[in-house]
Amino acid sequence: MNHKPSPREETLDAPSMQDRIRLALEQDLRNGALLPGAAIDEQALCERFQASRTPVREALLLLSAKGMVSILPRVGIYVRHLDPRELVAMMEGLAELEGVLARLAARRINAEQRAQLQAALAQTAAHAQKADSIAYEQANARLHDLIYQSSGNTFIVEQTREARLRVAPYRSKMFEKPERLLHSQAEHEVVVAAILAGNSEVAAEAMRNHISAGGSAFADMVLSTVSAHVMQPRRRKRASSEKKGSHC
Repeated sequence: MNHKPSPREETLDAPSMQDRIRLALEQDLRNGALLPGAAIDEQALCERFQASRTPVREALLLLSAKGMVSILPRVGIYVRHLDPRELVAMMEGLAELEGVLARLAARRINAEQRAQLQAALAQTAAHAQKADSIAYEQANARLHDLIYQSSGNTFIVEQTREARLRVAPYRSKMFEKPERLLHSQAEHEVVVAAILAGNSEVAAEAMRNHISAGGSAFADMVLSTVSAHVMQPRRRKRASSEKKGSHC
């Protein structure tokens, strides 16, 4: 007989307001809606989520603890800037983490995951050929997520996702050049072929090369991103509200 969850169980399973706000802001960081240096307005967030100030502050404190935002007393709250040295260090760490996951995926991937990975690779190939950077970026995230799932190691996956989130605002422009899409797709094909062949060391090395902080695409991206933020002064940007309300 199917178990029907009680109202209390449904409440426990539902994300808290604090988590809803945090997850939404993390998504804003991933998709470029919040860029490094952008000001975050607490009042606007209260209105956007129809929430009191407490869960908004708790969500921002969690993001601050993760190094994603800077809370400056009597100054404001900003998306944290990373200097070039920090960015390179994070990308080096991300390359190693993703390499480990690719190695594990080559050893542990099952039949269903193999089919899903092949389908995801076909999707990235189609978007790369069309030079559709937005669709490619979404398909790229799906492909990497399938490799994470195939690794069977939730601890390393969690660390990898945190690292990807930290550098997401700086990597969002990497796929704007059509040639980068084609290079990225070629790298994907090497990684996926090694995983499907069960060649764990080749898969790990190919993934490290794909993510590598030493790549010219990433170096160019770092220089252009940092230069843009140095040249442009910070402006206090109010987040758009979804609903008006008398919260906070």
